[in-house]
This record gives sequence, C-alpha cells and structure tokens, in this order.
Amino acid sequence: MRVRVRYYAMAREAAGTGDEAVSLPEGSTVLDLVRALVGLHGPLEEYAFDGNGRPLDYLMFSVNDVDISGLGGFGKVLVDGDTVRVMPPIGGG
Repeated sequence: MRVRVRYYAMAREAAGTGDEAVSLPEGSTVLDLVRALVGLHGPLEEYAFDGNGRPLDYLMFSVNDVDISGLGGFGKVLVDGDTVRVMPPIGGG
C-alpha cells in the first residue's frame, strides 16, 4: 500500500522534503511508518525515538487530518491512500 506523508516546519527540514509517497506492507501502523521514515531520513530519528527506541511525542502525527491520539496512537493501522502529516508541536504563550 502507499500512503502520502506531508512534513511541516523542522520535520520538513529533517526529512529534506515537504511531501512524499511511501510504500508499506498491508496492515502497517503509524509506528511502522515512523520507523520507515527514519530509515529514509535519518535526521528524523532524534525527533521520533528516545535512546531506547521508544517513540517520543515531540512530533505530532495525524492521519487524514485526525490526530493519532484519537485514533489509537502509534498503533493506528494505516490503509492505502491515507495522508499522514508530521508536524512539530504547536505552542505559544
């Protein structure tokens, strides 16, 4: 299956692109995608995983414009044609 990945701000800089299509095996999760993205774009690793390989919550991920926290988190199963957005946290003050 193929999913579209769109990167924003520093995630775009780390990936070296703003938009790409990624092929994954059927049944892949958001976590599987993140691992694949780190394999493609090594600099993303510092934002995606801690020193023990656990996912960090520094980057925000959404699937079809819904934050993954409302979809089961990193265990959300992706389907062909999904669009995943990778964004830095939004803050302000």
